[in-house]
Amino acid sequence: MSGPSLRPTVVLAALAAFACGDIGAPTRNDFYDWRLVVLTDVGTDTVHFHWARGDLPVRVWAAEDEVPDLPSHIQRAVDTWEAAYLYGEFRGQLVSDSISAQVIVRGVPAPPEAATRATRLPSALAPECRGATDVDIAPDLTQLRLPIRIYLSPRVSPDSPGLTECLALTAIHEIGHAIGIFAHSPNPDDIMFADPQVDLPSELDLGTAEVLYHVPPTLEAVGP
Repeated sequence: MSGPSLRPTVVLAALAAFACGDIGAPTRNDFYDWRLVVLTDVGTDTVHFHWARGDLPVRVWAAEDEVPDLPSHIQRAVDTWEAAYLYGEFRGQLVSDSISAQVIVRGVPAPPEAATRATRLPSALAPECRGATDVDIAPDLTQLRLPIRIYLSPRVSPDSPGLTECLALTAIHEIGHAIGIFAHSPNPDDIMFADPQVDLPSELDLGTAEVLYHVPPTLEAVGP
């Protein structure tokens, strides 16, 4: 996907080689590297992001007529990540107008053209459903162009056992990407693992969510 515009491409590695040693964050060990590695025409770079105080509460719109109870799943996911913060570093609010939303959630598969966006963050998750979060990063790696787009879609019939649970944990996983945990955790016991076996954030997820909001972001959100 690299070209004259230095359009970045995701590297899906867990960044284990960095071991978070170059991140200027509060002194603690209970976190993993959340940054996104991108490929450019001149090599690789890392970017990371968190919502600024002035952007809060983040406006989230979820389609009501595509997946059963999708807004409820997204509200629970937002509440789950809000609870990770002692000082309100992240807050989200479901809104009824998609035009002004900073995060848009659809209950459909990610469209084919999503693969041509600046960055695509896929996740394999539970078998009953699938999820993906697409973010658009400017070629100079300084801006995150809003809205962030999340896709949650069933892979089974609506009344199949396990679908509700899959949508619930997938919603938390994808909102985790939207708050700034761009990379997948290398640990299967974390909700941000590429194919998580848990339905709520672990202590490691919560530690990562806290630390990333105390590190200056390299990306500025621009848009709605």
